[in-house]
Amino acid sequence: MNTQVFSKFLRFFIVLSLFISACKKDNPGIDNGGNPDDGSNTKQTPTTDRMALTNDSIFLYAKQIYYWNEELPSYDVFEPRQYTSNSDKLRNYETNLLAIAQYSTARYDIITHEGVDYTKFSYIEDVSGTGGFTAGVRNLTNSVNLIGEGNDIGIYDIAAYGSDTDYKVFIKAVYPGSPAAENGLTRGATITKIDGETIGDNWDSDYSYISKLLEDPFTIRLEGRKANGTAYAVSLSKQRYNSSPIYKDTVLSANNKNIGYLAYARFSDEDNSFAALSDVFSKFAAQNVEDLIIDLRYNGGGYVTTAERMANLIAPNGTTETMFVEYYNQLMQDGKATILKNQPVRDANGNIVGTGTYADHSYKPEASGNTVNFKKEGNLGGVKNIVFLVTNNTASASELVINSLRGLNTVNIKLVGTTTYGKPVGFFPVRLEGIYDLYLPSFSSKNAKGEGDYYDGFRPGTDIPGKEMVDNLGQDLDAFSEYDFGDPRELYLAEALSQLGVTISTTSSGPLMNVRRRQSTQPSQNMLKNRRVNKEFKGMIETRVR
Repeated sequence: MNTQVFSKFLRFFIVLSLFISACKKDNPGIDNGGNPDDGSNTKQTPTTDRMALTNDSIFLYAKQIYYWNEELPSYDVFEPRQYTSNSDKLRNYETNLLAIAQYSTARYDIITHEGVDYTKFSYIEDVSGTGGFTAGVRNLTNSVNLIGEGNDIGIYDIAAYGSDTDYKVFIKAVYPGSPAAENGLTRGATITKIDGETIGDNWDSDYSYISKLLEDPFTIRLEGRKANGTAYAVSLSKQRYNSSPIYKDTVLSANNKNIGYLAYARFSDEDNSFAALSDVFSKFAAQNVEDLIIDLRYNGGGYVTTAERMANLIAPNGTTETMFVEYYNQLMQDGKATILKNQPVRDANGNIVGTGTYADHSYKPEASGNTVNFKKEGNLGGVKNIVFLVTNNTASASELVINSLRGLNTVNIKLVGTTTYGKPVGFFPVRLEGIYDLYLPSFSSKNAKGEGDYYDGFRPGTDIPGKEMVDNLGQDLDAFSEYDFGDPRELYLAEALSQLGVTISTTSSGPLMNVRRRQSTQPSQNMLKNRRVNKEFKGMIETRVR
């Protein structure tokens, strides 16, 4: 070999060596994210395939920060690069996550619906602005995200009840600021026509029109009656809008006392939620509220910082006890999650905070900030009783608030509704490729009494005192949504008031009570129709290293 050829070969060898070395570094978004601790990674060969490298990163981060990391197999056994069959990259990454979730203790990170498995906690989102299949934290999908931006017509969901040939359709919730809200629609409004087709007398033929409303329409025309009884006919077009997290707040006076009611949509970021919550609780304080009804039935969670804010606004004066403690896996507690040196700390907007990384901080339960104490905020200082309205859509940060407050001996907590989602774990974002935020459940939380691990959710009247709101067929009474939020005649709110010693007279005639009566005698002929759409993000996001 002559000198010139040898020189070229040497330069090529040096470049190749540097490339291989780079591919082994812990550099998420550029390469594979790191090496597994056990060294069983003979199949982790150098590659320039971007999808293979990100699939590596997802697994290798899980090996160190996943709450159930000790249950995961070696790299060679798991083979993260196998998830490439879908043309959409995000779908492949979600499939990878689902495979990881199968290893979670007792399959806690798996939820099965109609025979199909999905991740219950783990989550990945495209934050580049193009959106993705599971996008919802920041992206504009057919919902409102956690910074208060919406991108739809504004109807959260609908419910229908009655028989197949005689039923009514009601709106369950409308996002504030949305096209639907701007046209005066609220919870309790009926829908009698969709795009000119009368509905209500033949479920099978009508459902093709109803499904238009459930499938994020670009434009749709609706007719019916508003919650106040007045007729409406509106054409709604999908658009972007800013939305308050407050569905409704009011003060109800009964039995010589004032009861504060708040229907809260999501634990959105500080800019969207903090001032809104402070305003509501200032109103409650001005009217000497001592009992609260907090409606979280459609609240899938959000930011831990906002959950803390609500808990501190509710807590009685002088409350300084432990609110909750965050527990990370043993590897993180021992300071050995070295892969985190590649992840700068980010705030709720995804912006890098400071110059440190997530690897620079302690994850021991007793470390500063991992044990969070109450720090009273606001002027509402004498709350004695709290009733939370909950459903299976009540999750994560919502459950964190409930669990934190039931750890106090100074307030009485009750639940009205159906069993909550069951998500006692939270996460922080891991940025991959510069465009994906990966959320791996990394910590669990427990209150001052050591109560936590509510993976099966909170069942009203069983796990926490209160009342389960189901009929004799086991159907959720929230489907009977003919009244707006804050209306004492609404079934959930009427029961909450009853739990506070206030009796509300509800009508015993009309379609609601008649349908319930017929269901008890002729269930086969009177099936309640309730097509719930899962739009809201479910999660508990920790954006700080304290």
